[in-house]
Amino acid sequence: MEKQRTIIGEWLQNKCQLEKETLLSELGQKMHKSNDMPVEGMIEQLAAGLMVACADELGLSPMELTGLLRSPRKDALAGLVTVLHTDA
Repeated sequence: MEKQRTIIGEWLQNKCQLEKETLLSELGQKMHKSNDMPVEGMIEQLAAGLMVACADELGLSPMELTGLLRSPRKDALAGLVTVLHTDA
């Protein structure tokens, strides 16, 4: 099965490892943290932050980027997995 290319995936692919680590660190610092927040909530926040960072760098609003994606939520989560995987 061919891996589907997305705007977020392409954007991340053009980043070096240090840029990805910096991005992940910045996203973690901006996150709203709460002891009673489920892990899924934290993951969703990180994925949303990733989408906002991508949109900013591409000169788009998050809503404009969302309109260009086939599956915005899925694409953002896949991008987050990519960043986390390459960071490991």
